[in-house]
Amino acid sequence: PSTITAATYSQAAADCALIFNNASANCTVTMLSAASYPGKRLVVKNLSGTYTVISAASNVVPRTSTTAGTAILAATAGAWAELVSDGTNWIVMAGN
Repeated sequence: PSTITAATYSQAAADCALIFNNASANCTVTMLSAASYPGKRLVVKNLSGTYTVISAASNVVPRTSTTAGTAILAATAGAWAELVSDGTNWIVMAGN
């Protein structure tokens, strides 16, 4: 996995696991186009207990809803999620 310490990150096609550890700000991620990568999986983890991880666009569907938003990971150390592209959005399939 790659460790991200910057306040912004653009997902790369080769990414399969990302660890976010920014000590100074929330991290905004530009996700790959879900339409271009249907079925792609991405596991993400937040090591910062202070800052969230969000998408730059409303293209992430949480586990408990069918409405896409920007939230990916809460500001909780150890928070993680497995996302899968359904061809339209990134769906959170599992996590805490």
